[in-house]
Parts: sequence; C-alpha cells; structure tokens
Amino acid sequence: MPRSSAPCLLAAALAALLALPAPARAYWQWRDANGHMVYSDVPPSTAAARVLRAPGRHAGEFQPVQAAQAADAATPAPPKASAKPAVSAPTPEEAFQKRREASLKAAAEEARKETEAAERAVRCAQLRNYATGLQQGMRAAVAGPDGSLQHLSGEQRQAEILKTSANLEKHCN
Repeated sequence: MPRSSAPCLLAAALAALLALPAPARAYWQWRDANGHMVYSDVPPSTAAARVLRAPGRHAGEFQPVQAAQAADAATPAPPKASAKPAVSAPTPEEAFQKRREASLKAAAEEARKETEAAERAVRCAQLRNYATGLQQGMRAAVAGPDGSLQHLSGEQRQAEILKTSANLEKHCN
C-alpha cells in the first residue's frame, strides 16, 4: 500500500467511528445510604447519597434541587406527633421492581390467552370437520361398552349431528 493513502484510510476510519450513534442511556445511577450502587429508570429519592448519572446529564455528582435546599436549611423541623405510623414511599428500585413484575405478569397473561385462543381454534376446526363428515355420510363409529367399535345407525348419526352442532354453537361462535 502506498504511503500517501494511509492518512486517507485513517481519516476515513475515524470519520466512520465518529458517525456511529452513542448508545442511549436513559437511566439513573447513584450510591444509596449503604454505599450500594443503584441503577433505575426513575430518579432517586432525596435520601440518595450521591447521584452519579442522570438522563440527559453528564456523568458526575448531581444533587436534586430538593436535597440541595434541604442541606441549605440547617434548622431541622420538629417531629410531628401522629396517631398512625409513617408509611415510607417505595424506593425507586422497589418501584422499578413492582413495575417490572406487573409487566411480566401482564405478558404472561397475554401469552396464556393467546395459547388458549389457538387451542380453541384447533378444537373448533376439528369439530367442524367432524360435523361436515357426519353430514356427508362419512362412516363413523363409537366405542361400545366392551371397547369394540360400533358403527353409527341413521338415528345415532342424526343425534351425533345435533350434539356436534350444539357444541359448535356453544363453543365456537
């Protein structure tokens, strides 16, 4: 390769790398009061010690406005006496897990409904085929008390056609 084409190739490779889109990072990252790293899609509560990443902001420490105002106000508020115990709001991690569980549960329910619908469609198609065969005079038999096959008589065929039609009306319409 000639020496004069090397800078052109290097410039082309650099331009191609810069043209690639940066991955989207729409998540929050912070260290909680216990020092554990937390990743979530919702912002942390004001109890978070250090926010390291926020969507749309550069990496580095970030403190929510509420936390900064609380730090400026050096006078602590006197505790309020209440009859019922204080209920703490769920942490962002707990809220995320709850939303995730709800999403997984909804997806499982949707998959179950789709499976049931597909099985029902197959059963209905089989029932329609059986009814068509009975109406066209196909030989049909039922198992007798001793397990042997007994072919349907004309009356039995009509009764089977009525029963099959009733099942089609009930389950397949």
